[in-house]
Amino acid sequence: MSRRHVFIADIHLRREQLVKRDALIRFISQLPAPEVHLYVLGDLFDVYVGEVQLEREPELRPVIEALGRFVRSGGKLTFFHGNRDYCMADYLTRRFGAETVYYSKIIDLDGKKTYLNHGDLLCTRDQLYQLARMVMRNRHLVKIFLHYFPTRLKFSIGQAYRGVSERRGSHRKERPGINRDKVRKLVRRGVELIICGHVHERLDRTYQEGRRQARLISLPLWQGQGGALEYADGSFTLRPIDFT
Repeated sequence: MSRRHVFIADIHLRREQLVKRDALIRFISQLPAPEVHLYVLGDLFDVYVGEVQLEREPELRPVIEALGRFVRSGGKLTFFHGNRDYCMADYLTRRFGAETVYYSKIIDLDGKKTYLNHGDLLCTRDQLYQLARMVMRNRHLVKIFLHYFPTRLKFSIGQAYRGVSERRGSHRKERPGINRDKVRKLVRRGVELIICGHVHERLDRTYQEGRRQARLISLPLWQGQGGALEYADGSFTLRPIDFT
């Protein structure tokens, strides 16, 4: 039986956002698990500093529990690290066997070579972030952070990073867009479809490189309303998700 492929990204959930949290849980719970492969393309939480966060912020725990029920009911789950949840590490794999992807993954989608990524690897014009990413995506440094940093320091660093990221975003006229040269390299490698998040807007573009071309789809930010991209029967549908 072929599965439906469902993609979400950039939920950026905070402990106080209970309406958004409950909408996300309803969405996960209503998926017909044995028929669905769910891809979370990063930034599930607005900031995540390790399992201690689920103890300090129990409001977030029901989301993890909903994902666990989805997997135990026969669903397939692939979680991609975003730029806010590096410290998720392989937690979901250890917890209930979800697949964890640290960078990017290529899948076959009905014969199309499809590149999946949070999206930050495609937005290379944000040079300051790219330098920070080299540190934050270093697995050895993440391991040291998770196992040896005091809890209070973890939260302080997490909140500081979130604050810097938000201030930089608010002062930008627009978020750094997709780097066309990065996309063209993927097209030359035979990629026909690219699905990502990170840019916080719904995009659907076609890139041409010689005789080859690729379609790029980016997912919307969950702000005011959520959105899930579903692939079934050869076509894509963007499903709105109300927070009410």
